[in-house]
Amino acid sequence: MSKKSEVKTRKGQLIHTFGPGAMQINKNGISMIACGLDYWFTQDGTLEPLSSGVINQQYKFNDERLAHKLGVDHFRIPPDETTLDGHQKLRSPIPAIRFPYWHICSNTSCQRLVRISPTSEDEHRCEHCKAPVYQSRFVCACHNGHLQDFPWFEWLNSHNNSDCNESTCKLALVGTGSTAISGVKVKCLTHGSRPVSLAGIFTKPPEGEAGPSSIFKDNGIQCLGHKPWLGCNSFEPCSQPLFAALRQASNIYFSKTDSSIKIPINESNQNDELEEKFENLPLSSKEMINTCGDIEQKVNLMSMATDGIYSKDEIFAFFNDQQKDEQTTELPTTDTKYKFQEYQHLLDIATKGPLITKPLAIDTFEMWFQDCFSAVTQVKELTITNAFYGFDRIEPQTNRTIDNYKKSLRESTNGDANWLPAVQVHGEGIFLQFNLEKVKQWSLNFEKGQAFRTLIEKANKAPLFQNIGEIGPAFLLVHTFSHLLINQLIFDCGYSTASLRERLYVSNTPEIEMCGLLIYTAAGDSEGSLGGLVRMAEPSVFQPVIKKAIESSNWCSSDPICREVGDNGGQGPNGMNLAACHNCALLPETSCEVFNSLLDRGSITSKDLSGNGYFDDFFTES
Repeated sequence: MSKKSEVKTRKGQLIHTFGPGAMQINKNGISMIACGLDYWFTQDGTLEPLSSGVINQQYKFNDERLAHKLGVDHFRIPPDETTLDGHQKLRSPIPAIRFPYWHICSNTSCQRLVRISPTSEDEHRCEHCKAPVYQSRFVCACHNGHLQDFPWFEWLNSHNNSDCNESTCKLALVGTGSTAISGVKVKCLTHGSRPVSLAGIFTKPPEGEAGPSSIFKDNGIQCLGHKPWLGCNSFEPCSQPLFAALRQASNIYFSKTDSSIKIPINESNQNDELEEKFENLPLSSKEMINTCGDIEQKVNLMSMATDGIYSKDEIFAFFNDQQKDEQTTELPTTDTKYKFQEYQHLLDIATKGPLITKPLAIDTFEMWFQDCFSAVTQVKELTITNAFYGFDRIEPQTNRTIDNYKKSLRESTNGDANWLPAVQVHGEGIFLQFNLEKVKQWSLNFEKGQAFRTLIEKANKAPLFQNIGEIGPAFLLVHTFSHLLINQLIFDCGYSTASLRERLYVSNTPEIEMCGLLIYTAAGDSEGSLGGLVRMAEPSVFQPVIKKAIESSNWCSSDPICREVGDNGGQGPNGMNLAACHNCALLPETSCEVFNSLLDRGSITSKDLSGNGYFDDFFTES
């Protein structure tokens, strides 16, 4: 791939938007699809892999909990355009190929279909009339993540009972100037058969007893199991129905990501100075020590590497503690336990490590605050890992495993395949824990509401919400308050709304009960942010902010419509919000954990302050 075809893409975008299998447009207007992980960390032109030393030193990092959860050994930061190998600069961009393959002549009196090589970077012209050609706007995909060109010949044959094929026939479109898809038709120039309309290609028939169907399946057109991002000849058997989509449509790529707060996974007694010295050893020395099975040999090598400044007893104790830590590490087995580990660390004090926290004395807050909340923690430093492990097409799926997703990212699972792309960001935050006993009592009354019960029924059927745990009154309360708090913090903390993010901790499971939220800001540099958010947690500053957030829930500029729509079926995409709209409770998509859904100001304060709102007493007492 030459420089003229490159697309400048941020590393964060490669995790969330333009990862393997995603399409984007280059500066020449050519749609390109990013290649799989097999092609990452290779030299431009030759596709020779970069040396393991360069990868380990510049791109490799670990987050043990998240790596265990996703079933990999480590993570890698997406490669830079150029990589420094010693004194040599190597171009190492992520390769991409042209897709779709089928192009259409721009001459409206011609409109022939032309197939062009996926590796071609040139601007092509129609062989018949010499007019420029452009890529087809139609592609097809299935729920297994496969992607292919629109099946022009199969579509034509299924409607004309003909036997046209690419080797003997030439196709052309008719009526591409029409605003309706029914006005676009394909015809065979070789046989002169009647043009066939593309009407109905986006239609989704209702799902029957045999499972999902499509207009292509009804016409005998099957998914080819094509994975063009892994190579032109990458196919696998597939029984899923095929669906048509516009190549730039939002439903052609749903990235699957997971995030984690990096926490100490064990309580280490190691010598901090010696540990730092070990981490700063040359890579070759570290690898030599790590590969030694005998602890005595490790001690001797470490003693030589540190010029004997530490006694062998100190070094022996260091490696002995290291082995104990590795043996006693407890890694979570469920998503709820995963977050519960973070929840516990956010409630404790920590003065060093990847997560530095300072719980504030709750008795320094006023009584009304203590009645609603049980803990406030200043999170002075935190590290968030965001990892990419796959993608869906057409609509998000709930029946695919992490291992199934990972198989779509590379052609071969042999060799260097035990990693995933990820980025780490550093920042600060405020953790707020609700009064769990009060939330339980309030929930008993709130869950009786008909609007809430209807919302939960819809949420339980929606694929998007299958992995967020139990959705109950506490979740709506914590999530809605998180949004209102972010919208209030921006006036005082110095960050914009888009710079703040939420992380929700809600669980009714015995022994791992949670009810809290973390508001944090994260930046890509190693120093993180500057403390403006942490300062907001001080009682004299935080209490007025909380008061204003509560008061903001009682009124929206769209009321009474916002409240009434919430009481009568919900609003927003698929009606997944109650009293919550863009004028009161919604945030930028990057700030919200749950796609700006499952929000209700009524969980904060009820319309008539009848007690259905968690903070209704705040108004009646004041």
